[in-house]
Amino acid sequence: MNGPLSPMYTNEVSPEFLRSLDGPDFTEQQIAQFAEQSQAIVRQQESLIKAHPTIAIFRFATEGSQTRDGGVIQRGAVPVEITLEDGRTVRLAHKGDHAIYADGSTAQIVTGSGDASGNVALVGSLLGNGDQIINTPQGACIFHVREGVPMDEDFLPAIAD
Repeated sequence: MNGPLSPMYTNEVSPEFLRSLDGPDFTEQQIAQFAEQSQAIVRQQESLIKAHPTIAIFRFATEGSQTRDGGVIQRGAVPVEITLEDGRTVRLAHKGDHAIYADGSTAQIVTGSGDASGNVALVGSLLGNGDQIINTPQGACIFHVREGVPMDEDFLPAIAD
């Protein structure tokens, strides 16, 4: 018996969704209960978010992510798991993992979030055959692109290393 499928997510989101990402994590009452050093950290983070709002996102790719040309990302090599809305768990995909196609061919993921961010594969990552990851079954894990904050040079480079 098959259960319900998880929805597939892209990087396309509404302006309202982007604004919701920059909302406060704590109420003023909660912050008042924090130690002074913790309050300072929260205030610093709030200032950063206000000065550099989220302008775009990139979702983490996982097992089951699909590519533009019909590939599906297979079991990730790194055992970091995410629980989907339907209760299934999937592994995060990373640069170096593979997509498999209906004809049995495979292609390696050649771009990702960059060395400093663990080379996680993202919706938008390129594969060695010129294909690209277009969606993911998970909607919770994302990279924020913030106004005025440059991404690392090796973040989703246009041409693979």
